[in-house]
Amino acid sequence: MRDARVAVWDKVGWPSNFEGPDLNSMLVMEAKSLAEMATLLGYREEAGKWSADAEDRSKLINKYMWDETDGFYYNVNRNDQSFSYQHPDDLKIKEIIGFLPLWAGVSDPERTGKLVSSMTNPDEFWRPYGVPTLSAKDRYYNPIGYWNGPVWVQWDYLLFRGLLDHGYKKEAEELAMKVLDNMIWHLKQDHVFWEFYSPDEREAGWNKTYIWAGLAARFLIDLEK
Repeated sequence: MRDARVAVWDKVGWPSNFEGPDLNSMLVMEAKSLAEMATLLGYREEAGKWSADAEDRSKLINKYMWDETDGFYYNVNRNDQSFSYQHPDDLKIKEIIGFLPLWAGVSDPERTGKLVSSMTNPDEFWRPYGVPTLSAKDRYYNPIGYWNGPVWVQWDYLLFRGLLDHGYKKEAEELAMKVLDNMIWHLKQDHVFWEFYSPDEREAGWNKTYIWAGLAARFLIDLEK
C-alpha cells in the first residue's frame, strides 16, 4: 500500500474517509486466490464462497468507483459512495490505483479499453520510463516525489500483468521496456536497485538497495511465456 505524498490524501482528506479501487482490487485478487486454493484442496463449498465474494466485490467496484465520463476508477466517499468529499468531484484525481481493477480482472472489455487508452496517453501516464503514480497533468505531480509521480516497479508490474492478461501484449511489452530502460541505466551507473524511479528523467530515489525492484526480472520472464 501507499504511505506518503498521496495526492488524494494530501489534497482532499484522510484515507479512512474513502473506499479505494486499490484495496478493493487487492481483496478481489485475494478472494480469487483463496478460491483457487480451496479448489485444489477439494473444498468446493469454500471455493464457491470465495468466488462469489470476488464476483460481488467486482460488481460493487464497477458500480460505484467507475466514472463513465472519464473512463477511470476513483476513490469514493465511504458515506455515500460519491466522488465528492469536501467539494464536488474532488475525489476524481487520476492516480495509478485507478488501473488496479484491470490487474484484478474487475474491468470488462469495454472498461478495459478505456483504461488502456488512459494509461497510454503520454500526457498523463505513458511517460518515457513507465507509468507514474499520479497523472502528469495533475498540479501535485512530482516525478521524483513519493506517491505523487515516481515509477514504483512493483506497481508497474501489476499494470503490465493486467495488460498481458487482457490481451494487450504490445502495450505490456512497451511498458516493460520503459521501466527496464531506466533501471538498467541506473544499475550500470549506481550498481543498486532504487526504491523508485523517475518516469521522465534518468533519476531515482530516495533509498538504495530495495530488493523489490528485482521484480523487474518478471517482466522478461512473463513476456517469454
